[in-house]
Amino acid sequence: VDGNYCLTCGSDKTLKLWNPLRGTLLRTYSGHGYEVLDAAGSFSFDNSSLCSGGGDKAVVLWDVASGQVLRKFRGHAG
Repeated sequence: VDGNYCLTCGSDKTLKLWNPLRGTLLRTYSGHGYEVLDAAGSFSFDNSSLCSGGGDKAVVLWDVASGQVLRKFRGHAG
């Protein structure tokens, strides 16, 4: 995300936020119906949200601190 954090995503339908320096998992985000194919950190100016796209053709906007889905955009074209 910014050198202090790392995002991973995959076939387990989750997005994970890590501290790579300590090797610790900070939070797991669940809300996609299929594998998570891509993720973007620092999506907002204040680093309070993340964005991910999945095989369910949904783009999800996440609240970093709470792990809650802020918005789900369904049926994107690509």
